[in-house]
Amino acid sequence: MIKRGWKIILIALILIILAAAIYFTFFFSYTCGDMACFRSHQEKCSRTKFIYDTEETKWLYYIKGKEDGKCEINVKVLQIKSGSIKRTVLEGKSMNCFLPLKSLVSPESDLSLCHGLLKEELQNLIIQKLHAYIIESVGEIGEELEGIVPSAIQGVGNVSS
Repeated sequence: MIKRGWKIILIALILIILAAAIYFTFFFSYTCGDMACFRSHQEKCSRTKFIYDTEETKWLYYIKGKEDGKCEINVKVLQIKSGSIKRTVLEGKSMNCFLPLKSLVSPESDLSLCHGLLKEELQNLIIQKLHAYIIESVGEIGEELEGIVPSAIQGVGNVSS
């Protein structure tokens, strides 16, 4: 009777240890309260969550871990607080960024390392801003080109002589 009780306790203990090992291996992540904490975990590429709250935007960074020699970080825009109304399209969108190991740069600083809907929307906003700037500056650009084009044509004429 006593041996049977010890077997049940031993099996229960093994199950508890196994459950804890699975949790800490696959599901546990640190939660940081400031950028210094996040950067230290980013350098090690250890699973970490951090809400980065700026004046304009509230971001969620989640370090997923190492993949193919890179540190995979999910970046999500939680809230747009100020700026153009067009930026609200970014809310709820996310992207995965694959930074070099031991990197301390912000994940969204180099969009070429990222993939996802947030990247696409950020690129669309950049293109729209560039388009608006070009339309506003067409007159100035035209005046600057007037001085360049005739001299370039004269240079071509001199080459063929």
